[in-house]
Amino acid sequence: MLKGDPLADLLSRCTAGEEQALKKLYQFCSPKLYAVALALLKNEDLAEDILQDSFVKIWKRSGTYNPSKGAAMTWMASIVRHRALDVLRSARLQRERDLDQFAVEMIADSNQDPLSLAETKVSMAAILDCMDQLKEEQKQCIIKAYCYGYSHDELSKSLAMPLGTIKAWIRRGIKRIRECLD
Repeated sequence: MLKGDPLADLLSRCTAGEEQALKKLYQFCSPKLYAVALALLKNEDLAEDILQDSFVKIWKRSGTYNPSKGAAMTWMASIVRHRALDVLRSARLQRERDLDQFAVEMIADSNQDPLSLAETKVSMAAILDCMDQLKEEQKQCIIKAYCYGYSHDELSKSLAMPLGTIKAWIRRGIKRIRECLD
């Protein structure tokens, strides 16, 4: 262990199963590690989820930390970074699948020429980029309402949320999408 590295000491104590050490590690490191996740993901909710997932990994894998290979903070930041990049890759793949499915549906449902379809796909990509800035609940409500025809009442029942909340999520989400596209 590096002399003077209190984080390395806390990781060592985590390896021994000391939950108090994990709590202290979280208190000291979570702001910086959250900033790493937020910088990559640009989404507060996702960054918080990644931070929590990462601390579970840090707890479970604390025994693999090797002080001779680098600082404890660097090791933990790499765990956060890799987890955030995994989420970004997954989201990118899902977006590409969604766009491809959208294009297939447009071809089947219309007599649009290929150039018009390509322009529509580009527009849809811009909308999806803007939607990525929304909270997950807002995004799902908007998709279900506008793409699948769910009514506000149906969304309220299926999500077990008040009708006013659903309406507010959709209204605010659409407003943010419009602002993003402008």
